[in-house]
Amino acid sequence: MCPGGTVVAATSEPGRVVTNGMSQYSRNERNANAGIVVGIDPRDYPQDAASLEAAFAPAVPTSNTSTRADHRLGYNATSPRIAPSLPPLRLHDPEAPGGFHPLAGIVLQRQLESHAFVLGGSTYEAPVQRVGDFIARRASTSLGEVQPSYRPGVKPVSLDSALPTYAIEAVREALPIFGRKIRGFDLPDAVLTGVETRTSSPLRIHRDEGLESPGMRGLYPAGEGAGYAGGILSAGVDGIKVGEAVARMWAERTQG
Repeated sequence: MCPGGTVVAATSEPGRVVTNGMSQYSRNERNANAGIVVGIDPRDYPQDAASLEAAFAPAVPTSNTSTRADHRLGYNATSPRIAPSLPPLRLHDPEAPGGFHPLAGIVLQRQLESHAFVLGGSTYEAPVQRVGDFIARRASTSLGEVQPSYRPGVKPVSLDSALPTYAIEAVREALPIFGRKIRGFDLPDAVLTGVETRTSSPLRIHRDEGLESPGMRGLYPAGEGAGYAGGILSAGVDGIKVGEAVARMWAERTQG
């Protein structure tokens, strides 16, 4: 939760919408903002080669009036495809760490960001929905008391398709519970802005039971960038775990 914060654009690729949250040192903006996180694991990633190919085709912003089915993912079907040389995406891949294609997380990330671009009108505006409408399962057509901070702008919609169904239902169930813990969190006029897809890294650098990289001794992958955390607190905790692992390693070498 950022008191006096803003929801900001974090898009880094054409034809995609990504949000993030922040607050200035003064924390005196008109809104508070918070991210709602739903946990996923590799079993939730897309499992077909076509999704891999589509995710790594060049993203091309598309028109609101387009009826091509492929445009719902924010790329042009006539764009050159660059993914056939990549390993096939499949659920059980014995050659991939953990049994999943190493880029499968990025496939899901790009699918969600591309769809958010389309939901927002393909103009880089973000799709939004009032919390009251979201809980009642109806699309928003206007905003209420809370005015969004996102720039370049927002488009009221239904966010039901913005995330996988299990994630949408988890958020819908959690909001009233949050509201009982933090008064006003589930305010009907509060605004949900989609999508924030980069809370944690979609890739993970493998490490062994000693938290060391098995392919490069002396390297201890840690924190968000290595795929072992999803925020400041979890990154700090993981850093403590890695620091302890390094200390044990040096202690063993000294004693040896």
